[in-house]
Amino acid sequence: MSFRPVPEALAGEGAEPQTLRRRLAAVPRRLGFTPGDSLENRLSLGLGLSLALLIGAAWWLGHAALHRTTDAYVLSRLEHDTQALLGRLEHIGDVERAAHHLLPVYRQPFSGHYFKVLTHGDAVRSRSLWDQDLDVAPVSVGEVRTWHTDGPAKQPLLVRAAGYRVAQGPVTIAVAEDLSALLGTLRGYERMFAVLAVVGLLAMLVLQRLILRRSFRRLVPVYDDIDALERGATSRLTEQVPAEILPLVRKLNGLLAVYEQRLTRSRNAAGNLAHALKGPLSLMRQRLQALTDAGAEPEPADSPRRVCAAEVERITALVERELKRARIAGRARAGSVFDPERELPDLKRLLLAMYRHKTLAIDCRNQLAGPVALDREDLLEILGTLLDNACKWAEGQVRCTLAPADAGTGLRMVVEDDGPGCDAAELARIARRGERLDEQVDGHGLGLAIAREIAESYGGSLRLGRSVGLGGFLARVDLPTPASG
Repeated sequence: MSFRPVPEALAGEGAEPQTLRRRLAAVPRRLGFTPGDSLENRLSLGLGLSLALLIGAAWWLGHAALHRTTDAYVLSRLEHDTQALLGRLEHIGDVERAAHHLLPVYRQPFSGHYFKVLTHGDAVRSRSLWDQDLDVAPVSVGEVRTWHTDGPAKQPLLVRAAGYRVAQGPVTIAVAEDLSALLGTLRGYERMFAVLAVVGLLAMLVLQRLILRRSFRRLVPVYDDIDALERGATSRLTEQVPAEILPLVRKLNGLLAVYEQRLTRSRNAAGNLAHALKGPLSLMRQRLQALTDAGAEPEPADSPRRVCAAEVERITALVERELKRARIAGRARAGSVFDPERELPDLKRLLLAMYRHKTLAIDCRNQLAGPVALDREDLLEILGTLLDNACKWAEGQVRCTLAPADAGTGLRMVVEDDGPGCDAAELARIARRGERLDEQVDGHGLGLAIAREIAESYGGSLRLGRSVGLGGFLARVDLPTPASG
């Protein structure tokens, strides 16, 4: 990303600060979760389906068991009536006469109790069948068959047929009973069971939901620590969490520690190197100055000694720049948030002390509602380098404005001075330059390059122009908020 000139009318526009919470909200999506795809919902759905399947299986097994029990009970009664009819048949020898000794229900039409006897190709039916018939086939001696069929008036019948041998020869006795009353009772019980099952399922779902929510409350300390981490009040998450997520929390704490150590080392490296080079550079400057003073005649500008002295001055300027950056950034915890109300006064005092040889008025305007959830040291580097550059070229006034952007898409920082500024040709030339930091020394290049690199790391931009209010140079940095959705 290159520098882009900005129209003067854009000076002072503001942006809403981005928050660490929105970044954290994007983490579940990167792990494959959608906004409604929570562990609580997954567990509730899984348990609900499991309970529904369990209750459905219990209902089916109970239904089958009840019907088998009912059939067994009715078959035992049918067997008793068959044995009574068989006994009478063996004693009397005549089916018609033997039938009169059975219960009266076998003589009442459509009573729900029926029999049919097959002997020598003849069939004798109970009077309860009236003009209806039972479809019964002869059964071998010693064989028993049972089945369900429709009887008179569509009655659901359970039929038991058995083959016997009497004095008159083989005989098949089939006895049937209407199951309507029993089936009605069973259906009522099944309906009651279904209602109780649904109510029980809903009660268990509500109960397990409450249990899950109570269990997830143990994660509240982790949420609180994330908020504290966002504010810069802590550098690690609590490990007083359930055993299932303790390894994850420990991994995160390890990553946070490694990140802080690496960030601190990388930021201290430039300052340490600058301190290490400052002594040898001072000695080299003194030696070169002594050689120049000892010379009888002035040397031309392209002489080796003059060229070497110029390069030493160039390196010295870079070293001083890194030392200023180190002093501006301070020793705050890596990842801590930037609080304009606290940082701007300290930054102003430091710059006034660094440029005490000039009469400067630094006006810091904060239009933000609170702390900015961006890395403190990154924002201090941007503001520090831009303000340092402005103080270097200002005649007497420097202005710094922090504000939310028009569309609420991020943070905007505007730094202005009343120095000579740059004309349109110079702004276009600066915008075309793409050298790295150690190649940008003259003019505004070094501070602008520092701010540019940090802004680009956040997906932001640096725009340059001329200040409307102060008439000098203007630098505007926009840091957009990552999309949250």
